Amino acid sequence: MTKYILLVFPLIFYGESLWFYYREGHVESLILEVLLHFAIISICMIFLLKRTRLQNVFDWFIGICFTVYFCILYQNTVEYTLYLENAHYSLENLSFIVHSVNLLPIKGMIDVIRYSPDALFQIIGNLIMLTPFAFAMLYFKWANSAKQTILYSFLCTTGIEIVQLVQSMLGTMFDIGMGRSTDIDDVILNTTGAAIGIGCYFLWRKIEQFFSGTKKKSYVANYMK
Repeated sequence: MTKYILLVFPLIFYGESLWFYYREGHVESLILEVLLHFAIISICMIFLLKRTRLQNVFDWFIGICFTVYFCILYQNTVEYTLYLENAHYSLENLSFIVHSVNLLPIKGMIDVIRYSPDALFQIIGNLIMLTPFAFAMLYFKWANSAKQTILYSFLCTTGIEIVQLVQSMLGTMFDIGMGRSTDIDDVILNTTGAAIGIGCYFLWRKIEQFFSGTKKKSYVANYMK
């Protein structure tokens, strides 16, 4: 049960915002919003921790890093800020949603390179976004194989894009939140990044096996003296 101590990190992550909103006397909707995000992350982490065994210091290190990473991933992809005081219904606004959706592979990356001053940062960020996720899936045996890891990563990034599409539709229709884009290139880059995470895991396993073999040889050599 000690592994559930890791839930303290989401508490710290959102506790600061919660305390700030409470201290500044912000509307209850913002406080409830922070609590909702904390609850979602906690439920996801409990689901993962039930399938996790932390047996040594390195396991705990990876577990802590993943928990912090998961909070940052959620905040930058799914977390949504509502501005309910400005809400007003307008179905006509939905016509603008087409400008935030790209279903043509590579087009999104070309547009980013052409028009964004931080294009390299955005592309690399999307490329490595699910790399730690794929590594952790294999490390903690949440996935049984590389193929399953790729599948789960693909479903994860596709789910994120669908959630962002729904958020954009609601935000545009009611003018209640920040706009998000939905891009097939994000799915391609995220899934490629998951493959990099798989490669990192197998490289780490090779290094671990090499040093384990070296220690065994050293032990046998000393024993035979």
